[in-house]
Amino acid sequence: MAVTEGLTPALPPAELPPMDAAGRADRLRARLGDSGCDALVVTNLTNVRYLTGFTGSAGIVLVTPDELLFVSDGRYRDQSAEELGAAGVDARIEIVAANPDGVVADAAAAAGVQRLGLESGSVTWAQQRRWQGELFADGTLVPTDGLVEDLRLVKDPGEAVRIRAACAIADAALAALRDRLLDGPTEAEFALELDNEMRALGAADVSFETIVASGPNGAKPHHRPGGRRVVEGDLVVIDFGALVDGYHSDMTRTVAVG
Repeated sequence: MAVTEGLTPALPPAELPPMDAAGRADRLRARLGDSGCDALVVTNLTNVRYLTGFTGSAGIVLVTPDELLFVSDGRYRDQSAEELGAAGVDARIEIVAANPDGVVADAAAAAGVQRLGLESGSVTWAQQRRWQGELFADGTLVPTDGLVEDLRLVKDPGEAVRIRAACAIADAALAALRDRLLDGPTEAEFALELDNEMRALGAADVSFETIVASGPNGAKPHHRPGGRRVVEGDLVVIDFGALVDGYHSDMTRTVAVG
């Protein structure tokens, strides 16, 4: 398939090179002391996936100096074991019917944690009050900011391959469909075709809602594709991206029609 020079064509997920997920918890542990906490509760699902490889919608991770604890519910019993195992992550997995926060708090207390970090960007005020008043009342809660996100800034080779593959898929999808603009599709029709083409080329999903803004709509940075038909002479702004194994591309192209 045609891709921009230097981009890596997408590989099937099974053929993507491994990422260094197993070493991430240790790199996080090295940062805990400077943040004033003995352990960290990770609730941001993107950070949970980064540390464990888990892709589900419900999971909490406790990182202590000696252990990684992953807690989820019965929907993810098999999936969590499979994904953490495939990522090479050494973790204790607890599957509970209710109160995963309580399981995490009990584990922190059992490990002798006195200062427990919470991700300030993903914990609500109500959750913080519950942790302080009920779950971890005998210890000290420490708000943390960007502990995992700072690690995520530096990509390992496996991550870089996924990002390049996501770029290649998006680029190839637009190359395959660009001439369709000459047929006068509506913005919504072209956006749908572009989304489907990215999936057909191997994307797990789109990165965000695709923007197709034709003619005067190009002046709206976050225009939602609608019923306006593309006509000869239009400039069409296309903002789109592909998702490959958790990693996104994001590109904007402006096409002159005719």
